[in-house]
Amino acid sequence: MDSSGKDIVDLTGDSDDDTQQSATASSIQAVEPDKSTNVMEEEKENKKDRKTQRKKMARIRKIGDFFCDRATQRHVHSRFQLSRLVKIPTNGQSVVLANPATQHIGTTLLDRGWACGYRNCQMLLSSVLSCAKEGSNEIAESFLTDATPSVRKLQEMLEMAWSEGFDFDGAQQLGYRVVGTKKWIGTTEIYCILAHLGIRAGIVDFHCPTASDGSHPALFSWVFEYFTDGQTDASISKVPIDQINNENDDASVRFIAKHPLYLQHQGHSRTVVGIEMGESGICLLVFDPDVDPGPGNRLSLFRYTMFASRGMDQYQILYVMDTDNTRDIPKHISSRRIP
Repeated sequence: MDSSGKDIVDLTGDSDDDTQQSATASSIQAVEPDKSTNVMEEEKENKKDRKTQRKKMARIRKIGDFFCDRATQRHVHSRFQLSRLVKIPTNGQSVVLANPATQHIGTTLLDRGWACGYRNCQMLLSSVLSCAKEGSNEIAESFLTDATPSVRKLQEMLEMAWSEGFDFDGAQQLGYRVVGTKKWIGTTEIYCILAHLGIRAGIVDFHCPTASDGSHPALFSWVFEYFTDGQTDASISKVPIDQINNENDDASVRFIAKHPLYLQHQGHSRTVVGIEMGESGICLLVFDPDVDPGPGNRLSLFRYTMFASRGMDQYQILYVMDTDNTRDIPKHISSRRIP
């Protein structure tokens, strides 16, 4: 009631109970800012942690790039030579092998996962180098002195091949730069490196499975023909016959005057160094850069079976055609398709 004696209607709806509730609400509101502050502080800490994590990952990447660069420049060390396979018991199987001077060169902890193409190129070159005649190839001699070139040197050769006009499409796809990177390379890049060295190569494309179970008998048949001299392509390079020594304890093992093959499929590559023939059919014998042969006393370490070829849609093989004639190597890469 006011001074005039009239009651005042409280339009706000407040009462004593309302006042008590209002006080309670005020106390709740007083607590809520503290919760908000805690959330803000927690978010601030999370931001700080994320920033610290980003800096840590950047440092790790920087260290990784450093070791990648170191890995690409390392001197090439081979722990196993193909000639040692002659001592492995074959249990009656017939084995035909490529140039015995071919070296197994494996990936390391620093380059595993991206350098298999380079390592297989090194294996192929270890065979070519063992047959090189002094003065036969000036370009090759300028790079390949006494040792198989490092990954870094191969990367430099690839960029130089691109600058010379080899594989324009592939160069574009890789941005014209591979030196010091972890970019994967495949059959066409190996072709370019060899072309830069004056080494002519051919590519065979097995673009689909040729059996109902998804395997590639056409691939195995082609490799069989290559290693048994049934191959009709007269342009395939031969290893000088005086490099071959077939004097061994097991007459079922023999070397032939040919270089190994570069075998590529999706995600990985290997070097085919021979074949094994028996009642169960043909097995490819491969040097896998990701598999350490150790003492190399088990043939099973090197087998690549028809069954293993299942699940791969496409294979490519690169073979050395000519190491002496450096003229007119095609800059546009083409392949022979089978079937």
